Amino acid sequence: MALKKTVKDKLVKGFKDDLGRARTVFDRIALNGAYQDGDGFRKLMNHDRRDIAQYVFFEIAAQYEGFCCEAFKIEIRHRFGVEPQRAVHLMGSSDKGLAGVMGWASPHQVQSRAQALNGKNGFFGRFEKVITKPVYDRLAHAHKVRNRIAHNGGKAVKDYNKILPQMQVPQGARKGLSVGRLLMDYPSTSPTGQRWFNLFLDAYELVVNEYDKSIVIPS
Repeated sequence: MALKKTVKDKLVKGFKDDLGRARTVFDRIALNGAYQDGDGFRKLMNHDRRDIAQYVFFEIAAQYEGFCCEAFKIEIRHRFGVEPQRAVHLMGSSDKGLAGVMGWASPHQVQSRAQALNGKNGFFGRFEKVITKPVYDRLAHAHKVRNRIAHNGGKAVKDYNKILPQMQVPQGARKGLSVGRLLMDYPSTSPTGQRWFNLFLDAYELVVNEYDKSIVIPS
C-alpha cells in the first residue's frame, strides 16, 4: 500500500498539538499556578513550579522522541517505497526491527542513522544543515536534560553538568542545579518566555515545521 499524505499530516498535527498543550500547561501552572488558601489564593512556591516545569518537559521530550522515530519511518517509506514493517527493519535490525533501538531524540544519532541508510540526503541525512547548527546543538542539550530527569546518576548526571556552562548558568549556581530551575530560571538575563523550557520547545517546533516542508507526499 502506497504511503498516503494523510499519514504524515496526522503525525505533524499530532505533535504540534502536543507542543501547544505543553505550552498551555506550563503557562497555566508553572508560571501562573496558585493554590487555595482560605478565601483567597497563593501563587505556587518555587519548588512546586519547577517540579511542574520538569514534569511537562519530560513528557514533551518523550513525545518529540516518538515524533522523530515515526518521522524517520515515513521518510524511509517515502524514499524507498516500502511498507511500514519493512521500514522498521531498515531503520533497526533485520531480525528485531526497532526493539532496543533508542535515542531518536538525539540529533547526532538520528542523523547518523539516516546517513548510514542513504548518505547525506533527505531531511534526516542533512539534519544539521536543514535545521542549522544552533538548533542542532540545542536539541542535543535538550536530550541530555531529558536524560538527567530519567536517570539520577552516572553518565546522565555527568553529561548534564557538562552542558551547564554552555547553557549560561553561572558557575556558582551549577552545583546541585535542578532541571526544573534550569528550565524556568535560565538564561537569567532573558525574559520569562525565552528561557530553556520555551527555547527547547521552539527547537522542537522548528524541526516539525522543517520536516513538514521537506517531506512532500502527493495527495
